[in-house]
Amino acid sequence: MNVSPRQLRMFLALSESLNFSKTAERLFMTQPALSKAIQDLETTLGLPLFERTTRSVRLTPGGARMATLARSIVGEFETGLQRMQSSAEREALQLSIACWPSLAYVVLPDVCAAMERRFRAPQVTVYDCANSACIQRLLDHQADFALASVAPSHPDLVYEELLRDRFVLLASGRWRKQVRPRMHLEELLALPLITLTDASTAMRYMSAAYLQRGIEYRPKMQVDQATTVAGLVKKDVGVAVLPYLGVVPILGMRGMRGMQMCEIVDGPLRSVGIVTRRMGNPTSVALAAMEEVRAITQQMMARHAGWIIPPSPGTVRQGEKPRR
Repeated sequence: MNVSPRQLRMFLALSESLNFSKTAERLFMTQPALSKAIQDLETTLGLPLFERTTRSVRLTPGGARMATLARSIVGEFETGLQRMQSSAEREALQLSIACWPSLAYVVLPDVCAAMERRFRAPQVTVYDCANSACIQRLLDHQADFALASVAPSHPDLVYEELLRDRFVLLASGRWRKQVRPRMHLEELLALPLITLTDASTAMRYMSAAYLQRGIEYRPKMQVDQATTVAGLVKKDVGVAVLPYLGVVPILGMRGMRGMQMCEIVDGPLRSVGIVTRRMGNPTSVALAAMEEVRAITQQMMARHAGWIIPPSPGTVRQGEKPRR
């Protein structure tokens, strides 16, 4: 049976007014169009709903019973629409971000605070995990976007580079005497290096930098979390090799005074950016969050000039054409 909610609303409106011209005016339609809609409904139901004379319109006994049913159906439909609307509003306020833990520490608190100001009760989920896990979360549609690093040529993703950060050396205690403010990659080989595991971009960038020199990068220790690196450095187990953004949370921790941070002069520059899926449209909340990320990273580059570097001149940003 092909009966639309709109037809039922016309039928109910007419059953209350029992006047075609007034009902048509109320529904912003012509009287002939209303008459045709009612006739089509009667044909579909196989039942006369109204008795019409030149002077009056009234419901048939069957029409009266159908009006009771129609009222119930339309009521349930309206309730269902309201539930759907409420659910859609809640969904529209959902925001999921995949991000490196160190980057989450320095960027996402400000982003989340901005979302609270701009939207009513947004529901934010942050997956703070390694780079590869961030990308997988995005590909699995578990995140609206990722703050990570990925090859710009990835077939399913769009990468917008926001900044590049330098690699630095972090030393404490007796190892401070073994380092200088500016160090070279080859000088690091004589030190007990501590870095993150192979799942991190830090390890990938450093390995590639040494590989270009024909050297295998073999640190003394590898761990998953930068906070663990900090504890090991504090206890003089070795010296840390980390991107600058990975060091910022460590320097802010209690008990980390006295750390020596050194620039690795010829070290790699780690690319950091917004990663989105090539197919699909971000929600308004996700777009607003990405806008805040761009603003915050611009501020970071100003505050940490020299350590955090602007994007490569040839970077293609989302929505822009490649520069010629």
